[in-house]
Amino acid sequence: MEIKIDWREPIFNEATAAAITPIDTEDFYVKANEIDRLNLYFELEASFHKYASEGKDELAAHLAFLIAFYLFIVLTPPASCELALHYINEALRLNPLPEYEEWLENIKEGN
Repeated sequence: MEIKIDWREPIFNEATAAAITPIDTEDFYVKANEIDRLNLYFELEASFHKYASEGKDELAAHLAFLIAFYLFIVLTPPASCELALHYINEALRLNPLPEYEEWLENIKEGN
């Protein structure tokens, strides 16, 4: 799916949020300008908080996983490992899927 930054809708709707894959974030990064690369992080973050506060744990966990992936693999800012660990642990707390466990181990190895 193609991710788009929309200033009028800074939070992904549920269907879009659920459909985003790690590969989609990588594809977005390659095509986006520097500002939108950062904006994607903030949209994922805002969406995560919205759905977590609404008790939509599976969706919030998916978004936390995407944030961890985006920080650790794609964006790699300073402290990306520590930040990614925080979000993958949030994903596991909300929905302990084996895929998230695997990413926890990958992140623990560092980048």
